[in-house]
Amino acid sequence: MMITITETDPGHADFHLFTELPKRIYPADSLRFKTQDSIPTDFLRACYLLKDGENVVARASIYDNPLLQYEGDHAFLIGNYECADRGEYATALLAHVVSRVKTWGGKYLIGPMNGSTWESYRFLADHDNPLFFTEPYHHLYYNKQFAQAGFETIAHYYSNIDRGIVLDAPEILVRERELQALGVTIRPIDLANFEAEIVRVYDFNLLAFKTNFLYTPISREAFMKKYMQTKAYINPELTLLAEDAEGNLVGYFFCIHDFYNTESKCLIVKTLARHPGAEWRGLGHVVGNVIYRKAVELGYTSAIHSFIYEQGTSTKLSTHFSGSHYRDYLLYGKRIA
Repeated sequence: MMITITETDPGHADFHLFTELPKRIYPADSLRFKTQDSIPTDFLRACYLLKDGENVVARASIYDNPLLQYEGDHAFLIGNYECADRGEYATALLAHVVSRVKTWGGKYLIGPMNGSTWESYRFLADHDNPLFFTEPYHHLYYNKQFAQAGFETIAHYYSNIDRGIVLDAPEILVRERELQALGVTIRPIDLANFEAEIVRVYDFNLLAFKTNFLYTPISREAFMKKYMQTKAYINPELTLLAEDAEGNLVGYFFCIHDFYNTESKCLIVKTLARHPGAEWRGLGHVVGNVIYRKAVELGYTSAIHSFIYEQGTSTKLSTHFSGSHYRDYLLYGKRIA
């Protein structure tokens, strides 16, 4: 065994070895290939290939997002991780990444995360239930490889599934009437003016998400590019905006059909947000209930509340909608200085 590690980057003649590695370590019919391999260039510092002899057997990239802080220090990120099932490969590659980040003055390394929480991040902790649309797929042994390299779990996420969609709880109907009396309206997103709608959502996210764990803003251009790609998948009746009496955005639910589920109609609650002001308490439950009404009308029999941060505000909301556990995800970190 002759292990070597080389650096590459998008545009380099050998970068195809980086992008093609998944084809070497997953079966041709793997769920891994249901989602496109995203290697964002924002904050990308370096990409590495690990070879055993002439064969590429592992890869990883380092992202340097200047706004990302953890425990009071700027944190670097390790992303685009793929590795064959050999502990010595993972040990060598992760040690190399740690060494490089140390030379750049980094004190903390977090992964997997492709630059920011706007991109792919977290490892699945199990394959117990079918993959749903927008969910990544990878080998579960990646968790063991990170743990053996000295990474510790710094965040736990989960998805819940609601298989018994219950509508119109009395306390939600009371709050809905109260919000209506304040002038709140709830409407479908306008696909005919989708770009303008997304601009409003971008501005609102800066307020709604600023306290989220590891949140960093992205540029308006990057956000627009990312969300314009989702337009083809959106049923506007299931992505709703809530506005106050002056027409200001105060909350929204972005939901999408589970295109992977061929057995039944399942709705994925992808993103939900509300204005942090106390006067909008309960708005999330109200908008969620409106969406559930429409979902039942359209024949949906279940809903997945996806990627909930264990200490996040979505936990209470998903529990209210009788969510039961579907899958766990883990994010790792390592202090290196």
